[in-house]
Amino acid sequence: MSQVMNRSQAATVRLIVFVIAGYRLGLPVDQILRVVNCPEELKAQTSERLELLPLGQHTISVLNLRSQLSLNQARTTPENDFLVVAKLGTDLCAIRVDAPPDLIEVEAATIRQLPAPYRQGHPLSIASQVVVLPQGKATLAIFLLDLKRVLTMLEAA
Repeated sequence: MSQVMNRSQAATVRLIVFVIAGYRLGLPVDQILRVVNCPEELKAQTSERLELLPLGQHTISVLNLRSQLSLNQARTTPENDFLVVAKLGTDLCAIRVDAPPDLIEVEAATIRQLPAPYRQGHPLSIASQVVVLPQGKATLAIFLLDLKRVLTMLEAA
């Protein structure tokens, strides 16, 4: 019986899903440390792509992906920013998101490699995979971020 449960658990993946500039993005839950309200001092800074924030005993990089993902430069700033604090190896980073994230569980079979055109020169080149979920007559796409790629692109900009 335990072998059946282990196979069943391995067939699903738990994701933290959040919205930035209208895109649904996600990270595996094992990469997430916590979700916190965005500090007031960061809310005023909306143009920086990479910011620093003291958080407890750590200083972490805060990634602002709105400018990367938004084709419309004249956008409004959400009133309720949140930070998704993630682990990248031994480092911590935080991603500014537009609303509180959701925890979902998806079948591993729904996770697919992102097509090549999206991986080169597209705003979503910061993602490595996509989850495609049926939703009525349409589908819902959740782009899974590659944090190493995100940091590399922001540092190069």
